[in-house]
Amino acid sequence: MTTRDKVLQIRTEQPNAHAVQIARMVGVTTGRVYQILKELGLATTIPGAKGRPRQKAALWVSRKRKATNIRKRLESGAAYTEADGTTWWFVTDLTPQWGQVIVTRSSGFSIYPGIDAALEAEV
Repeated sequence: MTTRDKVLQIRTEQPNAHAVQIARMVGVTTGRVYQILKELGLATTIPGAKGRPRQKAALWVSRKRKATNIRKRLESGAAYTEADGTTWWFVTDLTPQWGQVIVTRSSGFSIYPGIDAALEAEV
């Protein structure tokens, strides 16, 4: 089976597969996959798709890492300051049984009932 046949078979079986995914399955470069799709008159992009799959995964991992770092810092009682000047504070003086998280930035501040709520809204 030729590379062209493999690409065509994968595209027909998985119409939403990205060219990067097809290239990995077939063992060729992404450029070659684009060239074959163009030669066959098939779409080289997936409608509604944004970015490459690994970029989305990397973004998710970096957000998860950021949330973990913030959680550790707040649970230890220290403030967390981001590069843009946004500061996270865990305050137990207002509600000692739960605590609140205050996120301050140059445009204002937000108060959340707990660490989980703050991370879900901000990260």
